Amino acid sequence: MQLRKSGFPRGVRQGIVVVLMVLAVGGCTYKPGYLKGVNTEVPQRWKVETIAPARLSADQRTTLEDRGPPTYVRFFREVETRNPVYAWIYTDTGEAVDVVWFVDGKRVENIAVDSDPSAFSSTTRRRARYAILGGTGAAILPTVLLLANR
Repeated sequence: MQLRKSGFPRGVRQGIVVVLMVLAVGGCTYKPGYLKGVNTEVPQRWKVETIAPARLSADQRTTLEDRGPPTYVRFFREVETRNPVYAWIYTDTGEAVDVVWFVDGKRVENIAVDSDPSAFSSTTRRRARYAILGGTGAAILPTVLLLANR
């Protein structure tokens, strides 16, 4: 009996896997599409090089026209809803720092933010961690008992 070979040669399969991994990693960024900039030592913060005005919302475009480009853009999550929040940080005025907040492209004045970029609340993450630990224990315990009885 002869085994059937898969449709793709080994090199092609490896190439597909590498491309998929690169695309998956590229999709895990919080950097806004309108921004070209470089990372800084602060997590989820980028130093602004250029901003594409065509990709901005009306509020963002108005702020850009009135104030000019920010020095930095930083990503946060809203505490209650976990919606993405972008802070445009202006540091041009000496030691004073001015921050303009955007939620879904709309300018907001007062907002509670969390620097954790996860879309899940801390309660959801804790419950998921407990579920994974419980599921792992439920899978390992019977295996150990079965192997111990041999």
